[in-house]
Amino acid sequence: MRTKFASIFVLSILFCSACKNFKAKENDSEPKDENFNTVGVNNEYQIEIPRFMNGTTGLNEEASLQYQSLRHEAYLLIIDEPKLGFEQVYRDLEQYDNELSVLQNYRDARIQILSRTTKIINKFNSKPFKINGLDAEFLELEAKVNGVEDEIFYFLTFVDGGEKVYMIMAWTLKNRKEEHKKTFKTIAESFELID
Repeated sequence: MRTKFASIFVLSILFCSACKNFKAKENDSEPKDENFNTVGVNNEYQIEIPRFMNGTTGLNEEASLQYQSLRHEAYLLIIDEPKLGFEQVYRDLEQYDNELSVLQNYRDARIQILSRTTKIINKFNSKPFKINGLDAEFLELEAKVNGVEDEIFYFLTFVDGGEKVYMIMAWTLKNRKEEHKKTFKTIAESFELID
């Protein structure tokens, strides 16, 4: 009986140690401040970019910021446009929904534009929140892109910056979603207007 109790006790300690080590490894995967650089754009906004990403110009001609890492299969861009200009164009096209905020209309317009080049497989509910005092929404998508064998995971953030609306678009292969999702969220949450 004592031997059986001792075996159970030892197994319990080993199990707890394994759980503790697993938790420590899990916390190690959290993005750390020293792994990011602050990048300012047009003396208008700044954002934290992972050190493993490099600036580029080939992702989207509308973007005011573009970064990528081919090795990590991680991509990032920011598109911004004047809020009044966006609203006027969509009202003229009769595609503006008065029941929604400007930010929500911008979100829907950008998703519609994205769906022209992708087939959206899964669209997860958007989550409103604040980024440095600004109204914002997170939205996650999984989509199929022509010419790419694997599905793509998009982490989209829409920000109401007062005079402008912003879309922060980060993406990777779906099978690397868990590897990059926390980093993408850290990037988005670092967005800040420059006074």
